[in-house]
Amino acid sequence: MADTSEQITIYIDNVPYHVNRDNNLLAGVLSQKLNLPYFCWHPAMGSVGACRQCAVTQYQDENDTRGRLVMACTTPVSEGMRISLKDTASVDFREQVIAAMMTNHPHDCPVCAEGGECHLQDMTVMTGHSARHYHGSKRTFTNQYLGDLVGHEMNRCITCYRCVRFYKDYAGGNDFDVFGSKNQVYFGRQSDGPLESEFSGNLVEVCPTGVFTNRQFSAHYTRKWDLQSAPSICAHCSVGCNTSIGERYGSVRRVVNRFNDEINGYFLCDRGRFGIGFVNGEQRILTTKGIKQQSPDRLTTLDVAKSLVHFRGKKFIGIGSGRASLEANFYLQQIVGNASFCAGFTAKQMALAAQHNQILEHHHIPSLLEIEQSDFILIVGEDITQSSPRVALSIRQALRNASIEKAASIGIPAWQDSAVRTVGGKTLSPLYSLNCIPTKLDEVSEQVLQISPAMIERCIAVMCQSINPDSEQSEVSTSTAVLNQQQQAFISQLVSSLRQAKKPLILSGWTLQSPSLIAAVNRLVACIKRAIEQQNINACALNVAIFPDEANTTGLLSLLDEQTLSTEQVLSQLEDQQLAGLVILEQDLSALSDTELAMLRERANTIIALEHSDSRVTNLADIVMPVGAISECDGHFVNYQGAVQRFYQVHAPKLPIMDNWRWLDLLRMSVLNAGNHTNSPLVSHDNINSLAHLHDFFRHCCQQWPLDIQVNDASELSARNVARQTHRTSGRTAQTANISVHELKAMQSKNGSKLNNFSFSMEGVGVNQAKDMPFTWAPGWNSNQSINQYQTQVGQALSNKGCNAHLAILNSAQLIPQWPINDAEQLSGAKTPSAAISEDVLVNFVQSRPWYMVDTQASFLPEFALMNKGNCLFISTEIAHANQFTHGQYVKLSYSGYQAITQLGIDEHFNGDFCYGILDGLAKTDTNITVQLSQVTDDEIAKYIEQQKLRAQQLAQSKANILERLKERDQFIPVRMISGGLDDA
Repeated sequence: MADTSEQITIYIDNVPYHVNRDNNLLAGVLSQKLNLPYFCWHPAMGSVGACRQCAVTQYQDENDTRGRLVMACTTPVSEGMRISLKDTASVDFREQVIAAMMTNHPHDCPVCAEGGECHLQDMTVMTGHSARHYHGSKRTFTNQYLGDLVGHEMNRCITCYRCVRFYKDYAGGNDFDVFGSKNQVYFGRQSDGPLESEFSGNLVEVCPTGVFTNRQFSAHYTRKWDLQSAPSICAHCSVGCNTSIGERYGSVRRVVNRFNDEINGYFLCDRGRFGIGFVNGEQRILTTKGIKQQSPDRLTTLDVAKSLVHFRGKKFIGIGSGRASLEANFYLQQIVGNASFCAGFTAKQMALAAQHNQILEHHHIPSLLEIEQSDFILIVGEDITQSSPRVALSIRQALRNASIEKAASIGIPAWQDSAVRTVGGKTLSPLYSLNCIPTKLDEVSEQVLQISPAMIERCIAVMCQSINPDSEQSEVSTSTAVLNQQQQAFISQLVSSLRQAKKPLILSGWTLQSPSLIAAVNRLVACIKRAIEQQNINACALNVAIFPDEANTTGLLSLLDEQTLSTEQVLSQLEDQQLAGLVILEQDLSALSDTELAMLRERANTIIALEHSDSRVTNLADIVMPVGAISECDGHFVNYQGAVQRFYQVHAPKLPIMDNWRWLDLLRMSVLNAGNHTNSPLVSHDNINSLAHLHDFFRHCCQQWPLDIQVNDASELSARNVARQTHRTSGRTAQTANISVHELKAMQSKNGSKLNNFSFSMEGVGVNQAKDMPFTWAPGWNSNQSINQYQTQVGQALSNKGCNAHLAILNSAQLIPQWPINDAEQLSGAKTPSAAISEDVLVNFVQSRPWYMVDTQASFLPEFALMNKGNCLFISTEIAHANQFTHGQYVKLSYSGYQAITQLGIDEHFNGDFCYGILDGLAKTDTNITVQLSQVTDDEIAKYIEQQKLRAQQLAQSKANILERLKERDQFIPVRMISGGLDDA
């Protein structure tokens, strides 16, 4: 709730209300939960006054009876202001505006994907416009192909300008705009083609009508009120954006943004919005491997016990994952013991984790909301637009702070978006990019320096010396000599800007897999803090954020200690000891080469894999236990800040698919309970049947459980559970009408237990009483704009916001001596390229993965895989001329047994003395390596091109097969009517 000192009193229809003095009249009215229609205004994007829909009558004083019409979105509030929402003049004006908009609208609500959750429908009803008066011809347009993610139906447009304001102004896209001539206004691209922005999916939610649609959702469509929804967390990067996942008939249909003012606000990246499609994919594991079932339709505890009886009491090594929940990783560690637990990290990554832990322990990690308030940003060695796109969107908003401050100096408030952009012009807060490769943020950066990872570390040492002359003396003497004039000028300007900053921010991440780089960032942060204390820098505080590569990597860091194994040590122990084998939890071991993975298979007697999708690990495993994907299970992820966030089961999976921790519980009960520590309370504990039960078990039986929050699902609400469906479903037809018109009983929790506080029906308490909202709806507000009704003030925190616990990061001090930075490369085994032929070229290579390939799970989506056009390698003009390379030329790339045909591209904006690119099949840890480029024959090129064509055809067929299978499965519902774990044996 806003500070009362910021509140003033205004009178709306002679009733006094307290509103925020710094906001506009429309936001003030909506913050009071009053109904006032609008279209062009958006809480995150401010006001432009394009639609004229929010007209109200403003009076001079209590004696004025006539008043004048004003647009609420462009009108500031003032003490004692008097307005009316209900007077005849403004009511008639608003109805006429709608009537004018509807003259060209197709009135195709029954077939529109927005039908039932359309903001235009809500506003039309709100204004009282209920009859057509126009009978002439309607203006029509030709729709564009905008890619496989976003559909286009231009005839529904009401020219609110929200789409172009978001895509171009807010998100920085360059391939979408507004085109117009007289009464013909068109929103789209200059020519057909996929939208290039990684935020294009937000057009679906930003548009108040059905102009832009989710093509995945439209292909397998259902109305909003038939969806079962639950709050969730994005599983595709470490930001932890809040989402709402909707399903029907056991298949996930769509993901929409779930408002969280501190993290994602109103927007998601496309990986978070569309990447969930992997849940329905062909690569999903639907059956067990290596476990004999007594019945093909049922899996029991007895089946597991009999199949694995010969492993009882034997010792296993457990390998966890940053993709798995905090509970599952901790449970696996407790089952196998600390000394037999591996996080799936190489020695190099363990050193990286140790450095990251140091930053988490000693520095404040900002939320995305705090990032947007920064006035100086330095990005070090991370293409944040690809690894964590939602952060890049917040960075773009932070860069506007300078123009907002400039506009404020002449009395223009921040919400007056059009005026701020006019006054601010190209004025931006300083962004400095110290990186290896070009990024999309380069165009808005004050200075960009593209150098090798080793040179980045040297530049940081020089920065420290410039900021605080007493630091880094040993390194600077050698570092300064190797810096060229451009690099020295970059550092000089950066330090000058930093000294003037009040809220500086430094960002980096795991993409380069370099512990020494993160150590350098750590030293830079410490140096800046000392300078702040000595008042050599004007900043009141410094923020720093390191972004790991997976959704729960930060949670995994909290479990590491001096006993934690690296993958190299796992290989060594498998060779030296007689172990029963490995338990691998949602880990594809992408850091291992094919040779190392084959070595793992050869040395391990048995591999038990808990996984939801096919991978090279499951192909090698002796026993595969299918686990639920993000939509099918309960648990917690820990984001890059250390904030612990809950995700809920959206739909019950079909057995034998279960939560990963349920499978681990079966392993503990049936196999591992006498293996590693027979005196542990884990041995005698009964079977665990809910997440709340699991947390109670951890608190009472495990001293190292790092999470101090209560998960007491059944008592979170004093009344009934929260409905997963809007109550408007009472007007629908039977969900199982293809089988029977008689409605089945809603899905029930196993044995009547409360697995979570959400009921599989439309019955239950309203979303306003839930701390985690499964969907947004309010009377008269059926679209996503209904979130306004649940905020303390429009655009601010939710009234009933669920609190995010912050995880205590443990044991980093013990990790440091165990995993020294300088020895990390030796421990992990440095790889070298194949022997070079005399005419071949050796060149350093930095791996760069596009946003749709960064996350393993999302990359399974055919629509994302089709975006990948094959291997590509980018070089500078200087390297091209020196080696007589031409643009589009094919070469063979070789590295440590890895070979690939790749096409060369000459990047005129890149001046590095190395190359970068995308190579399929290269381990993600191979990010800064030396590769060999050699000639390739015409036959090899032809074979590669044919393989790419075949791959594209297979992906297109896979996309069609998935849709056909899902639609066919709809005819055989319900998939399952009991939510929980195994049926009773």
